[in-house]
Amino acid sequence: MAKRTVIVVQVARGILWVGGEAYPLHNIARATTIRIEPDRKAAVWRFIRYAVILAILTVAAFAVSDRIDWSGGEYGNEQDVMRGVTIVVLILAAAFTIQLCLVLAMRTYYALVIETSGTPRAVLVSADPREVGGLVYQITDAISNPQAAGFRTEITNFYNSHIGDKINQIGGVGNTGKRVGS
Repeated sequence: MAKRTVIVVQVARGILWVGGEAYPLHNIARATTIRIEPDRKAAVWRFIRYAVILAILTVAAFAVSDRIDWSGGEYGNEQDVMRGVTIVVLILAAAFTIQLCLVLAMRTYYALVIETSGTPRAVLVSADPREVGGLVYQITDAISNPQAAGFRTEITNFYNSHIGDKINQIGGVGNTGKRVGS
């Protein structure tokens, strides 16, 4: 969710406008906020699992290299092989560490979810929970008194794709099934 845009959220003449999308206030059943957090715990456990596997494979590679007779010379010498193993291990360790750091550095986002008679829909995502919470309050206030309600605000929106589960089951071609969090 790196792409951000500034969109206008407003209520005018009984309609909630979120960017170019319109939601008649009388059709809105509920407005709420959900918290979207990166799974940091899973990332740490994945890093630990990869580190343990990498350590086991490294020890195994060094143990096997000690048992090989390097006097033939057709595969190089033991120092070249150990240097190659060390380089591969360092590259993989760096990649795992970078992956862990990226997940740990991800920020938590807050989505404004509008429920109508259909399915709930995340209409915008912000990094500021007070901003989204304030919108929920203003929207529910507008639902309870649509004639007197009216507001206009600009929000930095981080929403550029589908939030939550993604299901593609059209016909029998190209089905992805359910992909959680896509």
